Amino acid sequence: MMNGQSRQNEKSALFSEITEISFAMDELRLYLDTHPQSAEALALFTEYQDKRHALVAEYTEKYGAIYSYKINTENGWSWAAAPMPWETEAN
Repeated sequence: MMNGQSRQNEKSALFSEITEISFAMDELRLYLDTHPQSAEALALFTEYQDKRHALVAEYTEKYGAIYSYKINTENGWSWAAAPMPWETEAN
């Protein structure tokens, strides 16, 4: 069983990884705007896209939604009920 500090460290590390891969995707998207024929850049973007999707799914399953498009609304609107991932007390 994981203690509270280990869980926070894991949560923070996972969120950081999502942030880093998102940044790389943003940069690749800008590059692809000016180099749309770059097969290498497109392949890397697709690879990062798949990895980001998997990381966000893992984070959402373990800690809750990162953004409101993925929240479970079966029990009402709960997006603002918990600290946001970027808030200090959430990380």
